[in-house]
Amino acid sequence: MDFQVQTVLSVSAVVGLLLAGLQLLAGWRLRQSCVFVWSLANLFLTAGCVFLAARVDIGLPASVLVGNCCILIGMGLIYSGIRVFDERPPGLAAVATVALLGTGLLGLSLWSGNNMADRVTISSILVGGWSATAGRALLQTPGCGPIISRVASAIVLIMVAAGYTIRGVGVQFGLLPLPGNGGPAEVLVVIAGLGLAICWTFGSLYMVLEKVASLDDLTGLLNRRAALQRGEELLRFARARRQPFSLLLADLDHFKSVNDRFGHDVGDLALKHFASLVPQSIRANDVAGRYGGEEFCILLPGAEAKGAFATAERLRLLVEEQLRDIGGHDIGVTLTVGAATYIPGSAGPDTIADLIIAADGALYSGKALGRNRTVIAQPPAGEAASAPREMPGHGVIAAEPSR
Repeated sequence: MDFQVQTVLSVSAVVGLLLAGLQLLAGWRLRQSCVFVWSLANLFLTAGCVFLAARVDIGLPASVLVGNCCILIGMGLIYSGIRVFDERPPGLAAVATVALLGTGLLGLSLWSGNNMADRVTISSILVGGWSATAGRALLQTPGCGPIISRVASAIVLIMVAAGYTIRGVGVQFGLLPLPGNGGPAEVLVVIAGLGLAICWTFGSLYMVLEKVASLDDLTGLLNRRAALQRGEELLRFARARRQPFSLLLADLDHFKSVNDRFGHDVGDLALKHFASLVPQSIRANDVAGRYGGEEFCILLPGAEAKGAFATAERLRLLVEEQLRDIGGHDIGVTLTVGAATYIPGSAGPDTIADLIIAADGALYSGKALGRNRTVIAQPPAGEAASAPREMPGHGVIAAEPSR
């Protein structure tokens, strides 16, 4: 192997160790398990670079098999870290399976005639596959997660996937030269890979920082700033496509008395339990955040007033059934929900601020009418609306927003 390529691989190994150290420090400070997984990924990628650079010293089989196995494990751990970031199982069995499969195929290639083109194709397709899978996972954005940093990081991974796929196919069909000549093209490939690795490392760290800054520490839902920012984005999207958009403000009834009677520890447990009930009531693309204290904001893109009412009632009934006993205490908490809807082309609320004012007025109308109910803000005069009524079991009531 040419000295230039060995040098670049050695530099890549050193940079990889530094990045892994940075991630370890960040993971410890931020207490985010995903960062530790990504740090481990960088260590495996670094080990892979070391073994590939030492081909002359340790022999071709050890360099190819161990080096590529480490790289496949490292790429798989990037995907595992994304799953941990999204609070899903890491999928380590899949990482081990792909690494063993890839190493076996590379070993078969060495044993059957040392076909370098086959080896390059196998390793490139598997690395590209892991990168594409990880990028796709990032693009499947959950409701309570960062958006811009996920997309940016996904683009980096998709670029890696595209580069390795082109390399594997090009070498297999003779469109690209075989590696091993130490030429400028090979050095450029290694440098490009190093640059993308650095971009991914800092992109993933920014993604974690954005998540930490966006979430409420107690409930794990979006905090007020992040929820309102996400609401603005979703409402812009709805306006551009002339789709409805609804906003719920939900408030736990008599919550102050819970803190007074049982202490703030029980109150905190109640808030955490409520936050765990929210995902059971909303769709995957809906967004929930803690608006302040015991008040929560839920964003429902594409939902008309009827759909907003159905969602609010699901949540209200869940609270009524499952939030009564907390820590052995009968806290007797219920939920009042105010809802407001943006309707394209109507004279009703068309900004997040207007929707909050309308939903807040509906919420306080519900409080005045006895709590434990869902209230829909009444559209302006002249707009089509359901007849104001109270449904059995505390249903929807059309209410004027407070002024």
